[in-house]
Amino acid sequence: MSNILTDLSTPALVDAIRQSLYDFCWELRDHWKQAVFYEDMKLRRLWSLMPLASIFNAVFSLQPPDGDEAALIGETVAYFQSRERNQFDWWLFPGLEASGWGRQLEANGLKFEEGEPGMAVDLSALPEDIPSPAELKIERLEDAERMKTWAKTFILGLQIPPAGQADVMDWVSAMWNTPMTSYLATIGDQPVAVSTLYFDAGVAGIYNVATVPEWRGKGIGAAVTLRPLLEARQQGYKAGILQSSDMGYRVYQRLGFKELCKMNHYHWQVGA
Repeated sequence: MSNILTDLSTPALVDAIRQSLYDFCWELRDHWKQAVFYEDMKLRRLWSLMPLASIFNAVFSLQPPDGDEAALIGETVAYFQSRERNQFDWWLFPGLEASGWGRQLEANGLKFEEGEPGMAVDLSALPEDIPSPAELKIERLEDAERMKTWAKTFILGLQIPPAGQADVMDWVSAMWNTPMTSYLATIGDQPVAVSTLYFDAGVAGIYNVATVPEWRGKGIGAAVTLRPLLEARQQGYKAGILQSSDMGYRVYQRLGFKELCKMNHYHWQVGA
């Protein structure tokens, strides 16, 4: 468990938002056998078959550039092409935005992209309860079998096509073996939503929020976000963070989240 962050200033929270996301990916390195993880003093690199967000085929710079990095950037592009990836993203660890990486990446064929909103909430200001279906139950998962149900619900919530579902199931199986905590919301016997809680960078990170389409608009997504945050508050955490989709933005605002940054990065794609 991370040391709890008590500095709730915007710069400190922005760093925590970014660090949590990057570490969330890397947490799986000893368990996700179908992905390839590489790390040295300068960068992390992750390749996978995941059909989801760009963090699953990505590079994360750990240090400022060491002179001209054209060779490293070219080698990285060649690596992803050799593994049949026609696109990947390059992220900069906190403090590196003004280091010169952006200029070098753009000069070597990557394009700047403004990412999703990074949001944070003071956990002391959370509502104790929110409107949701009376029969809604949210459980913290304790066994791997229930994670299979979690995975199927996540797939339905994100409407992942059949071609990518096996790779998502493999990723979820790996996630079970990490310090992350998964939550499953049900109405009666029907699973309707999921979320994940990840402690890192001194904050409570919310990930993988997904609601089955026919159950959206009923407060379920907000409830499956609120429950883990209340538990984090009980453990002494001061701040919650997440990266928001367009669909979830107003939901998180109603819980007290505020947008503090954009998850900006650099994108490479064949022919772009």
